Amino acid sequence: MAATTKTTIAMLSIIQTIAERKIQQAMTEGTIPDLSHWQNKPLPPDDMAHVPEDLRMAYRLLKNSGYVPEEITVQKEITRLEQLLPSCTDEREKIRQLRRISCLKTKLEFRLGRPMELGEETPYYGRVVDRLCTPKKD
Repeated sequence: MAATTKTTIAMLSIIQTIAERKIQQAMTEGTIPDLSHWQNKPLPPDDMAHVPEDLRMAYRLLKNSGYVPEEITVQKEITRLEQLLPSCTDEREKIRQLRRISCLKTKLEFRLGRPMELGEETPYYGRVVDRLCTPKKD
């Protein structure tokens, strides 16, 4: 294991040396852009502050590689279909699209692990209404 550690350190040292040479070369050639306007200014806020710290790097890799979570894709499809629905003139097609929207909403609810909206048929609805209703004063 000690040999592996030494090899890793040597590789990192080689990579660091190559990077430093490339930077020096770019500086002498003048191909590095002027970044002085960033001097003494704070970094922009992290757009992944809501993501647990141990998952941020993985999320950044996925985001930078163009991956879009399935939940976002399904939500966009639902929104698109709902916007197209009023312009649909064929009743059979409208019913088919409504079924598709319903199926996508069910799929999204399953992925999220909770209902998307609070409908009267959900068991949680009654408890919320009871909680929000104020008792009548006599």
